[in-house]
Amino acid sequence: MPSLSPAPPDGSSHENALPPSDLATLARLVEAARRGDKHFQSGPLPKLSARALTLLESFLAQPQQVGLSSISALAQDHGVNASTLTRLCKALHFDGFKTFQALFREDLADSSFYSSRAQRLIGDTQQSQPLSALAPEQALYQAEHDNVRACVEAIDDNTLEAACAQLVSARRVHIVGLRASFAAAHYLAYYLDYLRDDVQLIASTAGVDVERVLDLDERDCVVAIAFRPESRSTLDYARAAAHQGTPIIGLTNHPRGEVPGLSSLTLVAAAAGPFFFNPMSSLFLLIEMLLSRLATRLGPEAIKRIRRREALIARLSVE
Repeated sequence: MPSLSPAPPDGSSHENALPPSDLATLARLVEAARRGDKHFQSGPLPKLSARALTLLESFLAQPQQVGLSSISALAQDHGVNASTLTRLCKALHFDGFKTFQALFREDLADSSFYSSRAQRLIGDTQQSQPLSALAPEQALYQAEHDNVRACVEAIDDNTLEAACAQLVSARRVHIVGLRASFAAAHYLAYYLDYLRDDVQLIASTAGVDVERVLDLDERDCVVAIAFRPESRSTLDYARAAAHQGTPIIGLTNHPRGEVPGLSSLTLVAAAAGPFFFNPMSSLFLLIEMLLSRLATRLGPEAIKRIRRREALIARLSVE
């Protein structure tokens, strides 16, 4: 069987980068290794063979299989020995296959997603004996810094431009992002409404949200925002919109999730790190980039609409 490089010896650990804390981090590690990078986040990148990278890419493409299979069954399905998978897990600084598999099981256990991450954060903090009281916060800052950088580096200009064109040409735009993604959906809807007419934020207060899809067709656009674990309500709305033939722009941290599968255009905001809820810095940056590109595209018309809104706010003394 092809050999896999073992974990680095004691004295060369890179706790901040390894083991990966979630699938998004694992995916970024694999991408960095494919590029030939020597470092990942704040430590050296483990040496992984081409076969190891292919295995990891296959696992990321089918997280349900990894989350539900035994190590022997998974090894057989991929034509390797169970010991090969164990060495791969060790190379990534996991204790073994079970802790590696836990990343994939989080994808399947939406109800315990946040508590599992919180438990890991608290456990890591208690065991790490930080050098200063601010060490955990420094780790959060570094993770968000890495997320923002990864988002900017990964952005595809053609996709961003196509998304802007879709938002300009659509007859009406519905924006849906519920639960943890609602703040970002509200932010996008509020400021997009400054730039164009017929923008509607889909909220759950009235209980009839999915019915609004009936008004949509191929002339409209839906922006679906869903971070892992994806909200069922957001997925229901996106599925219904797709059934109506409505183009969907997906904003996500999980490019292999269901929302990207329903979307004609997908923009990815990296969200790795120790924070036990989804880190949102890169998502809000992505929205700001989208709005800025849109305002530039609209030119004087955007300025005219913003000034008109400002005049209304001033007239009504809105604070």
